[in-house]
Amino acid sequence: MMIPNCAAGKHLVVCGLLLLSADRLAAADVPASDLNVGATERREFIDYLTRTTPGFRERYYGQHRRISALRARVETREAAGQDTLCSHQILSEIGWLAGSSMDLDKLDKRLDDLEKVLAHPEREATAAHQDPSDGGWGSCHDEWFFKVNATYDHLTRPSNAGEIPRDKLRLFDRVNSPEKLQEYFENVAVSDIPRTGRDNRRELNESLANLTRLIVNGKPAYYPWHPKLKDALMDLVLHRLRNPQTGWWGQTYMRNGRAEFVDDLSMTFHVISYLPGQVSELNRVIDHLLAVKDMDYPVGWLEDGGYSNHNNMDVVTLFRSAWPSMREPQRHAAVVEIRKMLDWCLRESLQPDGSFKGDAGSSDSIEEDNSWGIRFLARLGFFDPAQCFWTNRKFPESEAVRQRLIGFIEKHRDTGGAGGTYYESDLKKLKVR
Repeated sequence: MMIPNCAAGKHLVVCGLLLLSADRLAAADVPASDLNVGATERREFIDYLTRTTPGFRERYYGQHRRISALRARVETREAAGQDTLCSHQILSEIGWLAGSSMDLDKLDKRLDDLEKVLAHPEREATAAHQDPSDGGWGSCHDEWFFKVNATYDHLTRPSNAGEIPRDKLRLFDRVNSPEKLQEYFENVAVSDIPRTGRDNRRELNESLANLTRLIVNGKPAYYPWHPKLKDALMDLVLHRLRNPQTGWWGQTYMRNGRAEFVDDLSMTFHVISYLPGQVSELNRVIDHLLAVKDMDYPVGWLEDGGYSNHNNMDVVTLFRSAWPSMREPQRHAAVVEIRKMLDWCLRESLQPDGSFKGDAGSSDSIEEDNSWGIRFLARLGFFDPAQCFWTNRKFPESEAVRQRLIGFIEKHRDTGGAGGTYYESDLKKLKVR
């Protein structure tokens, strides 16, 4: 087989994996690219801005102060029961721009867009309507992959199950052939921050998650997915986008003419969750999961050195998916870690009113922050003994907690920052009919 020319920038999805596969590490070892990911990316972004935007520091830090102030205004409105769907769509894009793209002009534009919506609250409702330009949802987003995410949420909301859309859905046409799909993923699976100032990791993660769920399940039924698209997607996901060292999924970075693969907890969670029973070598996945437990995301479980319900939910789901094939030492280690995460969730994250404390600096809505906590508890079997895969321990406090969670959702379900999609789904998880 001819090895692709990595330096030439072609076939980079495959190229990154070939470069990694030469020397297979012991399962418990952590690749240097994973260990150094945060420091490396920060250095690359600073170097890029130094070259392209003289005197960027004052402008950049001014933008971040503005982000904090605007986020606080949006959170205050959501907590007060006001509609903030459009604001949160813009805010999530702002968070991505500030952390993954050094396009300061685009960031200024989106900050101005958010200011305008906050000045005209009547515009918030527009985000819930179908966009006639492409038939999708998420009209307050500019980026295609964010619109796909919003459209997925709308299409899979239980109360929208029988909906007949007003406009023809064309949003997915961009990837609706094997060739288009492969080209798209080959582009977003690789980042060259020193050259472009852009990290594609979040776009790859969001697109991989949403397109997998849509294409594999043929949703929505009225959209004409290409008949060979599912096979093309499965080939990409299972054979071309995976790290052979760790069994994880992640992003390939071009550095000094070479490709480095960086593992991603969220991406790995998405693939294994949405392709149940179709992912091999789960023991290798769990070995790496345990090896990186004290590292920060995107590789590890932590956010700024501490727990988060979102990452904990991903970790517990991976343990649950792999449990039948896990070795006894792996299971013992998992039980120890799940107990620690559960204790933190109930003692520090869960609030008296039935909400969960959000992650510091997060662009997630109160609705989403609440959902991560509920889903973490539900997936480890806190509410349902039949779902408790890791222990025979009983949780007598679970009913009182469940009622607190339901009470909070009932008070806020009509004004959730994510449009109520998570609240509706979580009530179902809490066995509310």
